[in-house]
Amino acid sequence: MISPTFIKRFNTAAELARNGKHKEALEAFNKINNPLEDPKENRVITGEFLGTVELRKAYCLMDLKRYEEARNLFESDIMKATLGQFDTETLYFYFFSFANTLGNLGEIKEMDKNMSKALNIAAEELGDVKKCEDAWYWLLFWAKEHKEWKYLEEQAISAHKFGVNSKSSFLQNLAGEFGCYAEKGLGKIDKSKKGAEQIIARLKEAKADKKKIKVWEDFLKSLSK
Repeated sequence: MISPTFIKRFNTAAELARNGKHKEALEAFNKINNPLEDPKENRVITGEFLGTVELRKAYCLMDLKRYEEARNLFESDIMKATLGQFDTETLYFYFFSFANTLGNLGEIKEMDKNMSKALNIAAEELGDVKKCEDAWYWLLFWAKEHKEWKYLEEQAISAHKFGVNSKSSFLQNLAGEFGCYAEKGLGKIDKSKKGAEQIIARLKEAKADKKKIKVWEDFLKSLSK
């Protein structure tokens, strides 16, 4: 049993985070392991609890856009020592969040390594297609954001295959869209045009939001400049 005071402090910090008070939440998480006020209360804490606190602190740092500090927490000795004590879903969120921190920092190779771990957990251990889709989206997003066109092209192909195998039309469509950006970046203009035309046709057939259709119409026009 973890000391009640530690649980109370954790819940207070978590509530601050839920309310968007990330700076205050970070300060509260940092104070969880402070000495207990009641001398009669036994000081009991587990490795899993300490790891969870570190993870929540990293989330706060991400929300505060303090990505280097978040990275340091994800790589900390405490985090590494407690990873084996996390349940499968928490482990997914660890790798997923670490990958997005690295994506923000432009560390695409390391982002790929950690997002691939998150994806593997989602697919093989959780069997959660939604989590797979989330992992693929951000992997493709960071590749596009940092103009890693060859890598993006390769990953878009893999994402499409994954979407076919998992029967995810969302992922198949997503892969096609990011593939167009990769082809444009690589100078494969004809392929990019064909892909954009197919996307526009699909969106119109589905009566999608006009703003999204316009984004792709503008993209198609940009290929002719």
